[in-house]
Amino acid sequence: MMDKAAVNLRLEKVREYHAHLLYSRLSDPILYEYLEDEIPTLSELKQKFKFAALEKSPDNNTMTWLKWVAIAPKHQFVGVVEIGIFDDAYAEIGFMTFADCQKRGYAPSYCSQAIALARERFDFPILHASVNEQNLASRKVLEKLGFELHKVNKNEELIKGKLSDELIYRLIFANPN
Repeated sequence: MMDKAAVNLRLEKVREYHAHLLYSRLSDPILYEYLEDEIPTLSELKQKFKFAALEKSPDNNTMTWLKWVAIAPKHQFVGVVEIGIFDDAYAEIGFMTFADCQKRGYAPSYCSQAIALARERFDFPILHASVNEQNLASRKVLEKLGFELHKVNKNEELIKGKLSDELIYRLIFANPN
């Protein structure tokens, strides 16, 4: 059941100062259970957020990087969402809901807001998402948003020393013509 508060979430563009505010949340090992990424240091997070504020990727100069923090009515940070848009109109979404805010229906709400904001500015025909096969919560969020499983990359990810499949989901937008 979706939490009523999920409807009242707002997105705020990530800025460098958010690194200090969000570091304790973004360094929670639970968030990295199904990711190959290591937990960032505070200085790494500040650097990433500095690039995100400029809408640039720190490691791909052909990508526009949109990143927001989702905030509940009482100024509680509930998660982050990002959409990367590449030259060739390839776009990909990623999101994290902070551990104490999971299973409340927040992610579909803030992800749909982010998708709408990105689509206002960029005309990408398809939005992709890659998720580890073990990450059932993220898979459910994607399916609630209308994403469909497109491809399975077998043994693509090394998570905690074990190979597992990467699932590629797609959300195809109706052609306006």
